[in-house]
Amino acid sequence: MKANNITNIIAWALIILGIIFIFWKLFGGSPTEFSILITLISGILFKIMALGNDLSALKEKVKNIDNKFNALASDFKTHIK
Repeated sequence: MKANNITNIIAWALIILGIIFIFWKLFGGSPTEFSILITLISGILFKIMALGNDLSALKEKVKNIDNKFNALASDFKTHIK
C-alpha cells in the first residue's frame, strides 16, 4: 500500500510539472516540446501503474469475498439437509 501512495505522488508531481512546463513554454519559451511530452507521459504512465495496483488489490479482495460466499453457501446447504 505504501508503494502505491509513492507512485501516486510521483505521478501527480510529474503531471503538475508538465503543466508548469506548458505554461513556461507559452510565456517564456524555455523548455522544449520533447521535455514537456516526456514529463507528461511519465506522469500518465505512473498514474496508470498506480491504477493497475489498485485494481489488482481490488481483484484480490473480491476473490476473498467470493470464497467467503461460497463457504457460506455450502454451510447453508449442509443445514438444509
